[in-house]
Amino acid sequence: MTRNGDLDGPDVFDEPGENERREHHRHSIAHLKLKTPVSGEVLNASHLGMAVQTNESLKVGWSYAFRMRYGADVIRVPGKVEWCRLVRLLQIDENEFLPVFRLGVSLSGNIWSKPQVHYYP
Repeated sequence: MTRNGDLDGPDVFDEPGENERREHHRHSIAHLKLKTPVSGEVLNASHLGMAVQTNESLKVGWSYAFRMRYGADVIRVPGKVEWCRLVRLLQIDENEFLPVFRLGVSLSGNIWSKPQVHYYP
């Protein structure tokens, strides 16, 4: 562990290198907050998944109903936790630490599309 509480190892959220190819482009997300099943922040997302940072771990392999807030809008999408890593320990006081987890979630729905409204005569 480094002095600032970072755990050793590469950051999986770094921008891709020249030789790295991703099948789906990640979009950086600002102000998209995860509300359930835990509070956190969505760091980036594609139409198939998202990267989340939170202070609580989620069970790998489990599916959850994720609810996110962007301003006044609420986005609900089902997803499955593919991986979860402890990346940092923040020191709160002399004897208390706050864990910081980053996790990858595969999505069952598309967070980029708005619900379709159908009008029937």
